[in-house]
Amino acid sequence: MIPVWSTACPDWAERLKKGLSIIPAPIYPDQAAHALAIFKQLRIVDAPGSPTFGESCAPWVFDLVAALFGSYDAQTGVRHIKEVFILIPKKNSKSTLAAGIMMTALLLNWRQAAGYTILAPTVEVAANAFNPARDMVRRDDDLDDLCQVQTHIRTITHRVTDTTLKVVAADPNTVSGIKSVGTLIDELWLFGKQYKAEDMLREAIGGLASRPEGFVVYTTTQSNEPPAGVFRQKLQYARDVRDGKIHDPHFLPVIFEHPPEMVESGAHLLMENLAMVNPNLGYSVDEAFLYREYRKAREAGEEAFRGFMSKHANVEIGLALRSDRWAGADFWEQQGRRVSLDDILQRADVVTVGIDGGAWMICWECT
Repeated sequence: MIPVWSTACPDWAERLKKGLSIIPAPIYPDQAAHALAIFKQLRIVDAPGSPTFGESCAPWVFDLVAALFGSYDAQTGVRHIKEVFILIPKKNSKSTLAAGIMMTALLLNWRQAAGYTILAPTVEVAANAFNPARDMVRRDDDLDDLCQVQTHIRTITHRVTDTTLKVVAADPNTVSGIKSVGTLIDELWLFGKQYKAEDMLREAIGGLASRPEGFVVYTTTQSNEPPAGVFRQKLQYARDVRDGKIHDPHFLPVIFEHPPEMVESGAHLLMENLAMVNPNLGYSVDEAFLYREYRKAREAGEEAFRGFMSKHANVEIGLALRSDRWAGADFWEQQGRRVSLDDILQRADVVTVGIDGGAWMICWECT
């Protein structure tokens, strides 16, 4: 019997305001419990005292792990949640969480000589993703015996199944031919700025077609510029799934952002509303540090404050927030009105159609 589930969360705004989870319960609780038992034993080595995930994580982290790994049907070998999109502010343990998820996947995997990949946009981001996973292995005697760590090629190999976890910096040459069971794409907003990133990511996740237990996880902060490219596409799709506009139970959106009514009123810019979108506040995010940085950015001027809010509150940079904006941009968006074709025909003496093909010409030249 095929289970029925939904990844939509139409009441997400109220849930975030009340500090409730925006992540659905696992489809298969037994599978979720098995994964959590492994995940919670992994160590966060660079945290004071090197605690385990189980000792030091906020509840939403366990909800996320349970939802992803608890969507696996052990009878059929099919994972029902294929894609996860996580939009979360800086300092909320994104890279460490990514390493923990992929190490859990590596240890749960049954397929011989399988591959798991963390794809990063730059070498620096790749190192940030690999180092926590490397340390999880080295600080656990059992894992150190079970897994081989090769730092120079950023690879961890399971000695029994010969399965690998590789962390690679995005490049058409390195991505081509990847056939991963599970792929985690880190800092998707940076991929949004890269030429032909969509083709590169399509190549990276192509292995899902023949691996029914496979998955892809996108983790990202908000962009410091208006969202573009593959980041903009995934962000909008994730919002539509979350809001119930698109029915796709195989896609799990986990988006920490302020609701539209708060953005319209400007309440999203208030310091007291930072906690709403920082789920690790009090864990990896120090409250005193966050509020101090907020005040410093506010005093430093508009550009500094805009950058702070995009990264620490997931505030999307729009037309009215660009540093190089037209002076009228402060008032442009609020003057928007919905009109029908009949309205236009009634008001206008002459109506014609014009097309700006400049962008098309640039695209054609680049293909």
